Amino acid sequence: MTKCKKKYLHLRKNLQKARYRVLEDGENWLVIVQAIEVVGKVVSSQPPNGFGDLIEPLQKFVNKHHPGQGKEDFEDLLNEVKRVRNDMGHTGAAARAAAKIATMVGIYLEDTLMAASGAGDNVKAYIQKEVVRTYTWQRLEECRRLMLTHSFSYLPIKIGTEWKLLTDVNLAKYLAQAKSNRKWKKLMWETVECAKEKAGGEEKKLELECVKTVEQTDSKKCALDKMSGTAAIVTEGEGKNKDLAGIITPFDLL
Repeated sequence: MTKCKKKYLHLRKNLQKARYRVLEDGENWLVIVQAIEVVGKVVSSQPPNGFGDLIEPLQKFVNKHHPGQGKEDFEDLLNEVKRVRNDMGHTGAAARAAAKIATMVGIYLEDTLMAASGAGDNVKAYIQKEVVRTYTWQRLEECRRLMLTHSFSYLPIKIGTEWKLLTDVNLAKYLAQAKSNRKWKKLMWETVECAKEKAGGEEKKLELECVKTVEQTDSKKCALDKMSGTAAIVTEGEGKNKDLAGIITPFDLL
């Protein structure tokens, strides 16, 4: 992989992470604006005096690598980002509006950076690294906290040598069996290992979902065919050294 290709993929990952933070909380709108500025400074030939100086370099970059993007729409959006960037006091509804504008610009640039990298049909360019996973020894209250904190619908978990997914649906169903606050706290204190091994009795056991595995070298089409509409994991290494490299969803491949 060339240095230029790595650079573009790194910038895209930064934009993607910023976009996810904004999805979690619109008050984080400045994070994605700063990520856009980083891209602008990389593609600009001279130091900017402000966001306004980055508009033309960003337009040229998009027109060169992704000419199908709407030129006038993109220019208007950049000017809107400049306007909101100059007003740091956005909160509430204003923050959500600023987040929406900046996110749209971020998506334009994510697509452009992917096109410029030449890695558009390779799963490795899309996987979410730094994956948050859970373990059989963790308590359900910690699994729930991880899901709520990161807005995740599932957490990968390794059972023996096999990977599974703990989903928000199955965790919610398991905890919903509690008929009192005291019982709910008791279930939350259970480990994943304990909850999944329950047999018989009044309570049903915690269900873990089977998960597909895709290769980093798979094309988007190949990966989507394997995934069948659900999340999949990506592993790296061989034999006993094989471990989780990332997780990917159909949403990531849009």
